[in-house]
Amino acid sequence: MPKRHPCALVLLCVVQGCERFAFLAMLPLFVLYLHHRHGFSEPSAMLLLGVMSALSYVGGLPAGILTDRKLGPLGALLLGGALLTIGYGALALDHPSLLWPALAAMTVGHSLFKPSISTLFGSIFDVADVRREHGFLWQHLAVNLAGMVGPLCGEWLRVGNRWDRLFLLSAVVMCIGCAVLVAFARLLPKQRRQRMETDLVGGSVRMNRERWIVVCWLCGLSIVFWLTAQQAGGSLSVFAESHTQRSILVSARTIPIGPGHFAALHGLQVLLLLPLLMAGMSWLRRRSKEPSALAKMVWGYVATAGGFVVLAFAGLKGGDAGRVSPAWLTGCYLLLSVAELLLSPLGMSLVTRIAPPDRTSQAVGLWFAAAAVGNALAGVVGLAWGRWPHHRYFAFLALLSIGAAALLLSRLRRIERTVHSDTSQP
Repeated sequence: MPKRHPCALVLLCVVQGCERFAFLAMLPLFVLYLHHRHGFSEPSAMLLLGVMSALSYVGGLPAGILTDRKLGPLGALLLGGALLTIGYGALALDHPSLLWPALAAMTVGHSLFKPSISTLFGSIFDVADVRREHGFLWQHLAVNLAGMVGPLCGEWLRVGNRWDRLFLLSAVVMCIGCAVLVAFARLLPKQRRQRMETDLVGGSVRMNRERWIVVCWLCGLSIVFWLTAQQAGGSLSVFAESHTQRSILVSARTIPIGPGHFAALHGLQVLLLLPLLMAGMSWLRRRSKEPSALAKMVWGYVATAGGFVVLAFAGLKGGDAGRVSPAWLTGCYLLLSVAELLLSPLGMSLVTRIAPPDRTSQAVGLWFAAAAVGNALAGVVGLAWGRWPHHRYFAFLALLSIGAAALLLSRLRRIERTVHSDTSQP
């Protein structure tokens, strides 16, 4: 790996961190913003958030094609960042007529930003490079560092319902990310189109077909992951706001807590667990006992189910109608943090690794299209929030996650054979 590639990894992590900070500063509060500032009901606000997220993800497929054929990853990344800055800036003006244009700019901006930065991350390492998974884990570290700091800043700025300050912060941080990218774009590696085409000629049609079957399986199952992950800005935010005690006692002092604090706690948990996970993987690898990436993903779905089982019990213990201890939501977020580390970076690493060399962007687009379906379903499922008891709502999410784990486990050996045969190709 050339010496500039570590610098490229740091650059992309900074840009990714700025984008995630800007978005996650507002995400846990966006349903509340729509409810209090624009008069949406809570279920309708959840539906709008789900649809908006779905459109931004499904837009990654045509955006990936546009990136490959016209813009290039760097151009698409800059255009997406600019549109996000404009969208956040429009919301900061706090005028009702700017809501829908701002949401449109943000949706298109995310559609361009997501596949282009994933393609650039994938271009840093060769397919067979053992550091590839660690590269995507570093990306996830940047995401969750922003996920810890962003919601804290958002919660602090929205005090007194000053929503304009919240969105102004997002616009400024996104603008900084774009400026850093422009200043240091020379550090990014060039795309190796010719080598990719040569690799494709060397592969068999049958192998490429098997690769796509595996990619489709991973993307299809990821729908469940995205559906559950979207609950952070939906049901978990509302549960924190309306059904969790709003303060904790620390050293005889009462400390107020809100939805943004729980979202920040989630980011902190991921940051603490990530080095433990990487150290544990290295320890097992040295003893030839490390489970495969697919086996880790099975445990990720199991951990997701466990998190929602915790909240189902919280609902039965009084959270359906009243308020419960913050410990319930903390325990749920801990399990969801474990699940996220086992599903999101490993899934993206596998998709970019297994996809036929000249169709990596399409595979990334398919991954985000699955995310679109998951986010849309999260909005649809959110409509049941006011109709079902909360324990039934969370139990339903737990059953979906267990079902995904069972499906992946049933196909585990067949998929692993394809993965191993793929990596054995020259």
